[in-house]
Amino acid sequence: MITLKSYLMKRNIYTWMGIGFLILLSIQELKAQYDRGLYHMTPVPQTNLSNPSFIPAYQYHFGFPSLSAVYGGFATSGAKYNQIFTLNDRDSMSLNTKSFLAGIGDNNNVHVSAANQWLNGGMRWKKFYFSLSIADIVELNLTYPKSLIELAANGNADFVGQTMSISPYIKGLHYREYALGAAYELNDQWNVGLKAKILFGKSGVETEISNSKLTTTEDYYYLDVVSDFKVNTSVTQNLSDSVDLSFSDYNFTAHNFGLGFDLGGTYKMDDKWTFSASVLDLGYVQFDRWMKSYSSNTSFTYKGIDVNQFDGLSTTEQEQKWKDIEDSLIGLFDVKEESETFRMKLTAKVYLGASYHLTAVDHLGALVRMDMFNRSIVPTFTASYYRQLNSHFGVTANYTLANRSYFNLGLGVVANFKPIQVYLVTDNIYGMIAPDDMKYTNFHLGINFVFPTQQSSRTMIDL
Repeated sequence: MITLKSYLMKRNIYTWMGIGFLILLSIQELKAQYDRGLYHMTPVPQTNLSNPSFIPAYQYHFGFPSLSAVYGGFATSGAKYNQIFTLNDRDSMSLNTKSFLAGIGDNNNVHVSAANQWLNGGMRWKKFYFSLSIADIVELNLTYPKSLIELAANGNADFVGQTMSISPYIKGLHYREYALGAAYELNDQWNVGLKAKILFGKSGVETEISNSKLTTTEDYYYLDVVSDFKVNTSVTQNLSDSVDLSFSDYNFTAHNFGLGFDLGGTYKMDDKWTFSASVLDLGYVQFDRWMKSYSSNTSFTYKGIDVNQFDGLSTTEQEQKWKDIEDSLIGLFDVKEESETFRMKLTAKVYLGASYHLTAVDHLGALVRMDMFNRSIVPTFTASYYRQLNSHFGVTANYTLANRSYFNLGLGVVANFKPIQVYLVTDNIYGMIAPDDMKYTNFHLGINFVFPTQQSSRTMIDL
């Protein structure tokens, strides 16, 4: 008999887990939802996306279709791309497990999200501001323990007598959002806002139960495995081969209905100080099509592999034998497949902001954002400076602490040539230039048509 450690040295059955995480870690083309640097760029109407109590200084505005708010970003508290992969000769890549493990902590998270507004508009009426938007949103959150990557990279010999978690948590959601918002000026100091959203889910994957554990015994390196997990999915891959999915079937459907709400408030203490707070994405999506749930609730002891069974076999026969062993081991987990409706909560976000007006055209901002998922809170902090250069241009610079990353310098610009407004902002300009050497980056750009009132036109320019 040989131990699982010896087996893993030849053909690691857990390698697919590591590969799956690496794929998620390397997704840098997706676009993400609603950044930090835009929060205090008051001339841009899309600040209302982060706080529904914000009232833009325009009589009315509307966004260029499909280009009013395009946002992209990526964040990880674990290793950077260039810590995971090493560039070899002839442009080939190899996995650098030593550097990978050195770059992660005991618990790690990956966040990727995407948002594109198809339609966006708003208008003032007396003390009210009404807004309407339609957007597609994608969010992916992943948490995983360091022990799982160590197991995939080095085997189980370093964990003799220990019990480790082998349970990652994943939450991925694509949905369309139809939002109607209203903000109200209570008085000269207070604004409040509410946004109600009707949602239609397109795809969803979420770990409902994640309690699997592995213990390496002190005798013979046997593995005592407790398998306790459940993953709910609603994805096109769940369709049978005989089902032909059209573009309209996926993108325009009344299935997977959900509801969501955003709440916000703004307090202007005096001519210098303004404070704000908001809670976004309180809601859910109920999935009722393309459902498949995979669960396991069992325990077993794995003793290893008899190496003698490979004696005399050809290379092809050995490959088949390894595949049979893998299939047999996977079968020990006794995974059950079911089809049942399930509900996914949105990833709630809390914003706490403060701004200080140095002059009529300069102000400082501070922002704390907290994302909440899987019974955990992921906080970030942003400090920003905005200056209105002239009647047409405004610029911003910001610094963000996020995901164990401390070098995130962002820039932004807004150009107003009435009625056209163009804006672009990022929280980490270096991450846009060198995406393989970053833990956090994003961008947010858009084109609006803005029509200020006579009274508010100066406010738009001079803050």
